[in-house]
Amino acid sequence: MSGSKFASFSLPALGLLGSLLLSCLNTSADLTLVDGDKVMQHVDKIVSNGPHPAGSDSQKQVAQYLAQQISSFGLEVQTHTFHPTTPQGRLEMNNVWTVIKGERESVIILASHYDSKFFENFPFVGANDSGSSSALLLELARVLVDNNPTRHSLWLVFFDGEESFQEWTRIDSLYGSREFVRMLKRSGELSKISALILLDMVGDKNLRLLRDLNSSPWLNEIIWNKAAQMGHSGIFLKRGNIAAEDDHLPFAEEGIPVIDIVNLNYEHWHRQEDTLDKLSARNLTAVGNVVLSSLAEISQYLER
Repeated sequence: MSGSKFASFSLPALGLLGSLLLSCLNTSADLTLVDGDKVMQHVDKIVSNGPHPAGSDSQKQVAQYLAQQISSFGLEVQTHTFHPTTPQGRLEMNNVWTVIKGERESVIILASHYDSKFFENFPFVGANDSGSSSALLLELARVLVDNNPTRHSLWLVFFDGEESFQEWTRIDSLYGSREFVRMLKRSGELSKISALILLDMVGDKNLRLLRDLNSSPWLNEIIWNKAAQMGHSGIFLKRGNIAAEDDHLPFAEEGIPVIDIVNLNYEHWHRQEDTLDKLSARNLTAVGNVVLSSLAEISQYLER
């Protein structure tokens, strides 16, 4: 983030019982399927590549890891390569995503950026920014592949190039998300996108999340209420707001409902100390389960 900024089952085989099980899954108050230890293992793999700013060879290694993990879940990997002009010249960047098909063509996107910010004077691996959210998105893919609690299709998208190379501007930032929106416009698929849930810096030990004023109020309401129901009000705070400039903005500008779940008060933000030991498997589990448990209600809201 930059700133100025379930057990698998077959419904046909189970018949009515299967339908009832799916109904229970869709309306469950709390789903606790996210494994924070698995998330931490993914973060470890990501940061083992060292600093990985957009356009770097190490970033390509991270993209390969994401693709390998997605494939291991039995999902198809999709990529889009683009070459934006940056303060460091024209660079190659790659958005990576996968699709979990639902009953409907309409789509809920779950997203994270996966680049680390470029610094000349110290090595920055970005364990929290954005290793935590990228790793959590991989874990959500593992859980959701056989257990989509909505009728929507789910796209899990890893944006390249969120970070600015110099000072944050609307031109030097959000390269991947801006390109993804342009790609959807060219393909005529933008109208399929019903909502976007963005994760960014969601794993630190002192995690305190505030509602983002640049997010859709109804999405904030659903997720913060779900967190309270699940006993996580110590993470999803009831009071206070932020105004995040992040990868949700290009989608919001197109009228798409969005939410950014991000900790802008992370004490090691854009510092060399943003390393694996600053993260909490417990907090990553909590955030993942809140998002997972909110999907059914979000889908139902969109179908009204």
